[in-house]
Amino acid sequence: MEPSSELISFEEAPPIENPNPTMPVADILWSPPPIDPLPELGDTERARLIDTLREVTKESEVDSTYWACLWLSDIECLREILRVAEYSRSTTSYLMKSKTAFTMIRAWKTRPRTIAGLPETQGKRKLGEEIPKRKFSAKTACLERDDFNCVITNFPQQVDVAHIYPLSLKKSQSSGNNKKRTDTYDDFWTTLHMFWGEDQIDKWEARLTGPNGTELCENLLCLCPNAHRLWGACYFALQPLHLRDDGKGLITRFYWLPKATPHKVQVRDKPSISLHPPMEILNLHVDNTDGSTHKMNSGDLVIFQTKDPENLPLPSWDLLQMQWILHRIVALGGAANVPMKPWDCDSEDEGSDVGFEDIFEPYQDEDFVESD
Repeated sequence: MEPSSELISFEEAPPIENPNPTMPVADILWSPPPIDPLPELGDTERARLIDTLREVTKESEVDSTYWACLWLSDIECLREILRVAEYSRSTTSYLMKSKTAFTMIRAWKTRPRTIAGLPETQGKRKLGEEIPKRKFSAKTACLERDDFNCVITNFPQQVDVAHIYPLSLKKSQSSGNNKKRTDTYDDFWTTLHMFWGEDQIDKWEARLTGPNGTELCENLLCLCPNAHRLWGACYFALQPLHLRDDGKGLITRFYWLPKATPHKVQVRDKPSISLHPPMEILNLHVDNTDGSTHKMNSGDLVIFQTKDPENLPLPSWDLLQMQWILHRIVALGGAANVPMKPWDCDSEDEGSDVGFEDIFEPYQDEDFVESD
């Protein structure tokens, strides 16, 4: 059943005459689906299962992140959550009120503020510190694939190379200073299994278990500094829609995400996502090839292209799908509005002391580290 605007309670966006005039799609025999930031709500069984879960557990109010996970979860996993509740009401009741889901989604949002498109000598380093030797093959491939332009705004030059799956969540050896990171990684993936099926999670994790870990061209995309900050804060998401058979084109759809705070919520209440950005967010402007500009709207198409799928591969469909789900949960659950602390930026690179509250500061090119 096609979801209606009444069902998912989102506001109508301004009419979009041309979703992205800079990226023609005439050569792709494909039509985009209707604009819908919460297609999961089109399954009427989901609301019935969640209401039954409320009745079985006698828990009407739940943690907002757990609530968001329920509404965006795999439907078979939701059935399993209900089966467990019928067998052990106390266990499920505890999870519904605990911070387990919030801790998982908070780890996803943990990203240092960084820039990767600058020459190696422009990185931020302490006085007298030796210049580190780093491999830039994946980042160089990403820059070349995206033509050194922001994929959202088409803004050239000072672009960041941003991760889809965060570097701070990469898998490490369980020893010494890496023990905390290993525990975070294990807890993150264990919690994912509560809400999404094994086959789906295996596809996500398989992209990250190779010798290069998170440092893959398929896990990177070019963003201008403002878009990078908003991406790291989960203030917008990209929904993967269509991948060309030849691997040379990938169509995604842009959605602004809401600004909320962690809270208790009625489990049976359906989530909603406005198609307009929160008023506090600095909007993104797209540079068109004719010299004009337009504001980025929910529903706009963002198209990735490559001339060489083997050496300059497109972003991973599976990792973009993971991002699409988790970015929306961060926003709906309120984690996007939780300030980041200095110790949250657990990258192997130099940490950043810049938190979420700094996200709207003007861009300063002298205050960035080399990679995220």
